[in-house]
Amino acid sequence: MKPITKSTCTSKTTCIFPWIALDRNSDTSNPAFAPCCLYQSQETPKHNFNDYWNGEELKQVRQEMREGKKPAGCWKCFNDEDQGKKSMRQSVNESRLPPHADLINQKESKLKPLQVKLLAGASCNLACRMCVSHVSSKVHKVWETIGLPVKDPYKYDETSEKIIKTNAESIRYIDLMGGEPFYNKRIQNLVQWLVDENHAQHITVYVTTNAMLLNDQLIHNLRQFENVVIIVSLDAVGLKHEYIRPGANWDTIIANIEKLQLNRLNVLIQPVISAINILCLPELIQWCKNRKLHMTQMSLVHEPEALHPKNLPNALKPLVDKRFTSFINEPSTDSSVEFIKKLDTHWNTKIYDYMPEWKDVYDNKAELNQSERDYDLYRKTLDYVKKI
Repeated sequence: MKPITKSTCTSKTTCIFPWIALDRNSDTSNPAFAPCCLYQSQETPKHNFNDYWNGEELKQVRQEMREGKKPAGCWKCFNDEDQGKKSMRQSVNESRLPPHADLINQKESKLKPLQVKLLAGASCNLACRMCVSHVSSKVHKVWETIGLPVKDPYKYDETSEKIIKTNAESIRYIDLMGGEPFYNKRIQNLVQWLVDENHAQHITVYVTTNAMLLNDQLIHNLRQFENVVIIVSLDAVGLKHEYIRPGANWDTIIANIEKLQLNRLNVLIQPVISAINILCLPELIQWCKNRKLHMTQMSLVHEPEALHPKNLPNALKPLVDKRFTSFINEPSTDSSVEFIKKLDTHWNTKIYDYMPEWKDVYDNKAELNQSERDYDLYRKTLDYVKKI
């Protein structure tokens, strides 16, 4: 397998994605095509591949980038850059622009999709506390049980699979997302098909996984690809991680990471920053350093909103490492404690058995923030009204 390398992109507004990538907005029942998950279409969204790939909007985006302009639909990346943050555009250009820069001036009619994201649906083997009902089948069941509103679970993206198979000779990158991709047999069947049809040798595959379901046959097939990047979702170390992701087994995860490394497959660690684990991150970072595991860019919980880091109880905010204080600067909008208690009741757990610093706020012995006081008053008022 070839090693992953980086190079520097000097382009001012160009992003390679409009020339090579296909993404679909999974938050709708009929996902539309886009060059990436951040792009916001300026026209009627396209649900047909040919209409999108050969459409005027994508042609205009490419032309504006050639001219050094900033396409309106790409505002999120440029906004990040204006704020001094590294954007997804800059990140992908480091690895994808150098080998494909010749496509920038290629005739539109000759361009083919080189990168496809495939959503494996909501099928998942874990019920992570900071996940949501439409992304995990296990979380969907938990939320129904405890009375939280649910959304229809994501479905397997058959359209993207068809595009991959139809364009397999030109495809160079595949992103597999879930749910848990390896929990869905259709993903394993697709991997097998790419190997059997001799396409794997020119494809780099990226998989975001909880690393619980690897087996020898799957690893053997993954080794046939030009490159493989396994992005392992880890939020804390040991029992803390098992608490955050019910159903996870730390020993199994570590054994699978070691098996991946032994087979010379690239492993990256990606935490999801939430109110539950923000105090655990320094320990996780040190654990990764000790094992020489690279940590990729962390993702941030926006839903469920109660578990956004900004909703960490006031009494715990002074404990947040200075590297992560920017995530708690926004005003609180919901009670993380009440949400955590609901899940603890369901799982017959207590967060402070794993993270002792939570005990006082859990037992209401620490100062509540304004949102928590408002929520507490709301609950008491609601209980009073029910008694009238």
